[in-house]
Amino acid sequence: MKKSLLALALGSLFAGSAFAQTSVTLYGIVDQSVRFQTNADAANHSQTQLTNGAITNSRWGLKGSEALGNNLKAIFQLENGFDPDTGRANQVSTANPGGRLFGRQAYVGLAGDFGAIKLGRQYTEGFNLFGDFDPLTIGNYDNNAWPFFLTQFRADNVASYSGSFKGLNVGASYGFGEVAGSMTKNQYWGTRASYDFGPFGIGGVYQEVRNSASEKQQMWGLAGKYSIGAAKVFVGYVGGRDATGTIDNGFMNRSAASTTPAAQAATAAGAVNTPRKDTIGYVGLTYQVTPALAVTGVFYGDHIEDKNGASNSGNRYTGVLLAEYSLSKRTQVYGTIDYNKVTGSAQSEMPGKNNQTGVAAGIRHIF
Repeated sequence: MKKSLLALALGSLFAGSAFAQTSVTLYGIVDQSVRFQTNADAANHSQTQLTNGAITNSRWGLKGSEALGNNLKAIFQLENGFDPDTGRANQVSTANPGGRLFGRQAYVGLAGDFGAIKLGRQYTEGFNLFGDFDPLTIGNYDNNAWPFFLTQFRADNVASYSGSFKGLNVGASYGFGEVAGSMTKNQYWGTRASYDFGPFGIGGVYQEVRNSASEKQQMWGLAGKYSIGAAKVFVGYVGGRDATGTIDNGFMNRSAASTTPAAQAATAAGAVNTPRKDTIGYVGLTYQVTPALAVTGVFYGDHIEDKNGASNSGNRYTGVLLAEYSLSKRTQVYGTIDYNKVTGSAQSEMPGKNNQTGVAAGIRHIF
């Protein structure tokens, strides 16, 4: 009896101690916009829709940590993306028609003075870098986010390391292909580094996503930023080579003729010997007009070679203006306009005419 009471007392003591050192946070963003877009289909009709945010996608998540001593802690994060207008989960695919439960992030790991090690579904290193070096922090509409489709945003089955040391930020990650008999099929890996010194920041990244040993999609990039008074200037370069057809078939193509199963199969087959090549550059500026009002302008340009697995070339140009006004620390309203134009073989990146104009206004609440 005495031993049972002692065990119960000790169990309660340790449970209370663990609870005191553990934190779990529920967080999220609900962002909705009304967007009007020209040339939205093959017949060049305009479209007005209620859709997710211009810059931030709606999400909710859980994140937490437990102190383990010696500045070491266990960490986790689970994050779901969703459409507030329908309640539907994001990150839907043919393999996951109902959407993933936590399609944005789902990992567990350890963090300390050395940095952090994480295991699970995570952002790619390209997305991690350009999220800090793009004036729009990587937009959410296809028409303002396309320059960073080359990053592929997220990867499954990833082991990653990240660390920050006196202005130096580094990251490396490896995604297991998990195919029996092959170390390379469905494999991903990437690495990045950036350095902040005074008002300057510079960074670079390289990553690969493989279908097989010889078929891979590569992206690399360099970027810089500079703060002067209320203004912040951004410049960047993104390069890519895709021998898998993933960028065209999964991200870029919008015309009806290029999205049929036969056309996609032809693109994937042609990309092996004629990989798509991208040379993307951008320049942008964010100006804090008042403590509550920020205005951002950015121009993106892409020279595309060998699109859709064929010997050809084309260009895509995009200009974006964004104004954001904070009603409080957690709530903002915004207005934005974007213009996209394509030439040559890039025509398949539009459903109809070679240009689109979008205008939107929205509200974002962070909790």
